[in-house]
Amino acid sequence: MNQIQGPEPLRSFRPPQEGEVIECLGRRYTLGRETGHGYFGAVFQCTDEWGNDLVAKVLLPQGRTYEQVRQEWLTELQNLKALRHPNITYVYDAFECRDTFYLIIERCAATLVDLIGAPDLPGEDWLPAVSRDLLQAIDFIHQSGYVHKDISPTNVLVVMSREQLLSAPPATVVFKVGDLGISRLESDINLFNTILAKWMHPPEFLDPEQFGAIGKPVDIYHGGLLLLSLLLGRIPQFTPEEIAAGEPRRLAERVPSRYAPAIVRALRRHVAFRTQTAIDFWRDLNQTQ
Repeated sequence: MNQIQGPEPLRSFRPPQEGEVIECLGRRYTLGRETGHGYFGAVFQCTDEWGNDLVAKVLLPQGRTYEQVRQEWLTELQNLKALRHPNITYVYDAFECRDTFYLIIERCAATLVDLIGAPDLPGEDWLPAVSRDLLQAIDFIHQSGYVHKDISPTNVLVVMSREQLLSAPPATVVFKVGDLGISRLESDINLFNTILAKWMHPPEFLDPEQFGAIGKPVDIYHGGLLLLSLLLGRIPQFTPEEIAAGEPRRLAERVPSRYAPAIVRALRRHVAFRTQTAIDFWRDLNQTQ
């Protein structure tokens, strides 16, 4: 005789507080201040018992069910485990504690936002180092069959503080791509089930019939926007209408830099005419030197 099962226990998300100690499977992490929000959650500074400086990404419900959040946590964990590379942030631990999901990731001291526009850190000088690490990460992600879809200034991380950047040559600085929460296998992407970076939608998302299907060229386009921002010394903002009209590419054409032609090709509206791969983008940039 089948027993009648009662309703599932009520799940209660409990975001951590600064100074709280989170313990799971014998490991303890002390939470510091909240440093930002990603698409699916909040990011906190944290340290382990060895004194390692880390960050805890906490997935918050934001109107979603427990199972939906759990699935996103499992997806990002799978992405992080599948995409191990020196230019991609490293995951140290992952667990559920009191119905709240955590990813413990290496801490980087700054983001590309801290570099863009800094008067004492000229973008033209830093572009080769940034582009090398960024495009290596994108190339590895694509070779593994994934599309990141959220390459943005806050998701390109620097493993040095701003003070260290001032005293270090570009060749010694490492840049890493983070936040793989909405990365997907390219074969799983379509217009109706995909989430893209809120930072700036590429032309193919706005009008796939006119500009082509959503796929790996999304990351090339976002990479072009990042390098354009580095040269401009600011993060430009475009309306969807301006993106569809090709204004990012036209802006790149007006930038007096030897790297501009390569960036222009990466910002072409139609995916068929855009730079096709990260290594092609890297080669284009190096032909100008």
